[in-house]
Amino acid sequence: MLRRFALVLRVLVSTAGKDAFARAMPLYMGLGLVGAVVFGGNGMDPARLTGLAGESLPFRLALWAAWLLVGTSAARALLRAPATFFLRALPVPRPLLLSAHALLLAVAELPWVALWAFGAGALAASAACVAALAAHCMLLARPRGARELASLSLLAGAILLGAPASILLACAAPALALGLRAAVVRAPEVPLGRERPLIPSAVPVLGGGLVALSLAYLAALLRGHRAVLVRGLALTALGALAMAAWARTHGPLGAAPLAEGSLVALAPVALCLGAGFSGPVLREERRITWLLDACGAAAPLRAIAAAAAVAAPLVALALAHGAAVGALTRAAPLAALRLLGGAGLAGLLLSGVALGCVRWSVRQDGRDSSRVLLSVLAAVVVATASVWTWGELALAAWAPGAALLAGPAGARWISSRRERGAAV
Repeated sequence: MLRRFALVLRVLVSTAGKDAFARAMPLYMGLGLVGAVVFGGNGMDPARLTGLAGESLPFRLALWAAWLLVGTSAARALLRAPATFFLRALPVPRPLLLSAHALLLAVAELPWVALWAFGAGALAASAACVAALAAHCMLLARPRGARELASLSLLAGAILLGAPASILLACAAPALALGLRAAVVRAPEVPLGRERPLIPSAVPVLGGGLVALSLAYLAALLRGHRAVLVRGLALTALGALAMAAWARTHGPLGAAPLAEGSLVALAPVALCLGAGFSGPVLREERRITWLLDACGAAAPLRAIAAAAAVAAPLVALALAHGAAVGALTRAAPLAALRLLGGAGLAGLLLSGVALGCVRWSVRQDGRDSSRVLLSVLAAVVVATASVWTWGELALAAWAPGAALLAGPAGARWISSRRERGAAV
């Protein structure tokens, strides 16, 4: 039995596990950077965050919703990978197959488990793990029938009421048992969605080549990489929650410290998300290079269109971060506007930095992922240190770097260096 379990687990790791790791790695990396900033050194204690979740219903709901969004992409990759569908047709005992899926799903929940383990102890971590597993499985299974709906209602009620860990564990266990089985069995039945046109036909004509190319990149991002946008929303929510919890821990803050803290929490999130958005946009740029050459699209137009396509979703998420921090900390109207403006400008500038890092890193020699990771980490360190040192004046320091890395001159310089390196 152990050998069969190990074999099934190996198949799942080599197929669905690789896809889940590729989807979750950038998001979990950003989550780790936010956690290092918020919980390290002079930051807040994890026990304070879990305590706030137990005391405040809105905070608890926001924290759970953010984590469910974060973990859904990895759970979907583990449960719905087409390469694993053949296992359901083999004479593999159902409990063994479900146990292998549950083990991999538990690995994907490790950041959530670690938060509750350090903040509230082993029992709370176990309850949070089982509850998160059950919620993810139920979301992917699309509950049917009285038993599944009743178990989901029981789980939702325990989370809403902030039940003690032992009660939450008891309420989550039946939901996990039913939800995991339903999610595994129904995975091959999930229908494919229908694509709808995302760009009105008159917009490119009225806006010219720049708007048309930018919208084409955005359409490719929305159609082929929606999970990246969902993960970005989840990571933005977690960053805003962490910042709000830190602000509540340190008592009432003025407008300047609140704005600086917001930028510290936003910088690693924005750079990781910008790198996640830049990859699909640059791949689309390479894919249609022949068309751009045939149409005579100039290099400045290509660079600005790519920068606009990366900046648009990132600025929207940055504004959402600023608005959420202002609402959660109950900032005064002027302080809220300061938060909103600083976050939007930071999102715009850091999108250019992230795009430049990814453009420099991608050389298609098998080491692109390592270079992207190192360059983004270096940018996170520099951006965070500059905010700690200069406060909001760091935005002025980011502007030249963003213009150089994402602008036409930077794109030409990076391309020439890459071509020179390939020739050598």
